[in-house]
Amino acid sequence: MKSTKLKMLTNGAMFAAIIFAATLTGAVAPIGGGAYIHIGDAAIYVAVLLLPTPYAVAAAAIGAALADFTLGSAIYIIPTIIVKSLLVLTAKGLMKLTKNPLLQDILICLAGVVTVAGYYVAELVLLLISGSDLGAAAAGAFFDSVPFNAIQAGASAVLFLVLAGAVRGISGRRKRRAVSSDDVSSDDVSSDTVSSGAVSSDDGSESNE
Repeated sequence: MKSTKLKMLTNGAMFAAIIFAATLTGAVAPIGGGAYIHIGDAAIYVAVLLLPTPYAVAAAAIGAALADFTLGSAIYIIPTIIVKSLLVLTAKGLMKLTKNPLLQDILICLAGVVTVAGYYVAELVLLLISGSDLGAAAAGAFFDSVPFNAIQAGASAVLFLVLAGAVRGISGRRKRRAVSSDDVSSDDVSSDTVSSGAVSSDDGSESNE
């Protein structure tokens, strides 16, 4: 049990670093003001696929918030923590609606709506705090946020679908090799597949979805 928890903590920290790096890679600031678009959500979707909910939430929130800080967008750190946490929770919930791997991956991508809606609300609040009236703030938040976050969500979804196919394929092959090994105990098989990135349930155990 302690060994499994340590592995999940390690995997969570690794994914926080991956999400941080993916968010920084290719980040584009089309409108200035600290806002930018990126493909970091693809890495968050992979974390949803492989990690139990608490670890995926922590990895997404920490990795994305650190990227905001590094890119000089500290004003978005709190919205990012909230939005990315909700993104993971929504994706996890949608994923549970089916056992079909392809449909699971598609449903995870649909959670990108949370990114679009969440940052629209964040931008609206920031504009209202800055003194804009409600009408101007609503319009400004829409044009400054929704199109770019929709592009971000779409690009991340396409990249994730490619990555998910590869991850599931590798995980499946490793599980089959582990199961077919006569000298490997059932406990060893379970810990090997968790560390190799098999689709994980919320308690950290392996799922055969």
